[in-house]
Amino acid sequence: MSPTTTALICGVLIPVAGWMAWRAIRPAPLTLRAVQARVAPRMVAADSPISTATRIGGFLSAGAFGRLVDQRLASSLRLTGHTVPTVIGQIVVTAAVAGFTVFVVLAGLVATGTTSASPILWLLVPIVAALFGWRVVLDIRARAARRRTELRRVVNDFVQLLAVALTTNRSIEDALTFAADAGEGDGFDLLRQTVATAQPMGITVWDALNAMADTYDLPELRGLTTSLQRQAGVGVSVAATIRTEAKSLRAKQLTELTDRADQANANLSLPTMGMVIGMVLFLAYPIMRQISEAFT
Repeated sequence: MSPTTTALICGVLIPVAGWMAWRAIRPAPLTLRAVQARVAPRMVAADSPISTATRIGGFLSAGAFGRLVDQRLASSLRLTGHTVPTVIGQIVVTAAVAGFTVFVVLAGLVATGTTSASPILWLLVPIVAALFGWRVVLDIRARAARRRTELRRVVNDFVQLLAVALTTNRSIEDALTFAADAGEGDGFDLLRQTVATAQPMGITVWDALNAMADTYDLPELRGLTTSLQRQAGVGVSVAATIRTEAKSLRAKQLTELTDRADQANANLSLPTMGMVIGMVLFLAYPIMRQISEAFT
């Protein structure tokens, strides 16, 4: 290649490379959907298109499979915000993709003669597909467990704030509103929504909180609503009961934190032992080699 041709090619490729680098690092222009997401995210979420997995799950959720998923994962679905069609669609799509991938790999191995076409070998396709589908269920349960733990921590903070509010001679309704408005986060947003919508729905605040406890499986909140219902029905003071319950929840949360810390320490013991043994072997290897050479 002549120098003239090389210079011509470089003269064309350098501006093209610069233009591509500029397109890569410049910020993307704001679209109408992005502006709507910043102003009204709920409106965009409501208008978002239905995914293919959700459409597939919609066809299967009307049968026995949908009833089984709803029965086994009802609490987890409410905690994570998923629906039965969405979960079924994710299970089916994940299992299908995993099974098809394993089928293609096995077919390639058989076609190249690497392995024989044994019937036992093809059993890997449904086994892997089932494992990946079950992995979706385990992921939803794990996220639901984290969400439930977060809500229980929020309920604990809510009871502590309620106990403080009742020491200022507030009414129980004002104390509940104050405790719900004092916190931040998704859990307190749910509490504020529950307290705020109780009166328009024509029910008491403790009945609304009791429904929230039943929906998300929160025994701590159910105990609080029982005390509030007793106060409303009998007319006794509930401040002492709330303070006792707040103290009990603090002790329970401290115990859970201690158990998690002990479990974390126990999980770190094996890697620590492996690191120590490896370091000892690393340091002792040259000495042992010199001793071996001296005797041989």
